[in-house]
Amino acid sequence: MQKDSLLLQSQIRTEQFQIGLFDRVRANLNQEICVQILEGPQIIGKALEVAFDHLCVQVGMKEFAIPIWSIGFIKGLTNKTRQATILQSKWSISSYLRSNLVEKNQLAVNIGKSIILTGKVVGVFQDNFDLQNIDEKYSIPIARITYISKDIDLND
Repeated sequence: MQKDSLLLQSQIRTEQFQIGLFDRVRANLNQEICVQILEGPQIIGKALEVAFDHLCVQVGMKEFAIPIWSIGFIKGLTNKTRQATILQSKWSISSYLRSNLVEKNQLAVNIGKSIILTGKVVGVFQDNFDLQNIDEKYSIPIARITYISKDIDLND
């Protein structure tokens, strides 16, 4: 009996080992979550979208796209999970940037240490993207994104 119990505990640990952070966040879609950005602000809002490598949170009339590498922790998640759909498993921060390029959205891109660049995406490449404002064009490594914010599009 004890052997069966140990085997069951081992199987549970193995299954939990396969659960990703974003699988747990997906179970909280359309609910309030609190995301602590590494060396940055706490973003508290409604979980809108959970993709392969980032999540989107709505705070008032703003949307924040937060890459997984910028997350210090998320408060209050349960052990409930939801697997990614095929689209969610392929949608990346690069896809998000390309979508904003097509829609010509004005973005504010935080790259850490209170550095925020604003403008419109004018090109998305393998590991970087270009952001154009009235005065300058910035080429930004995608890995440097701390978070992106934009106004909510009521037509989406």
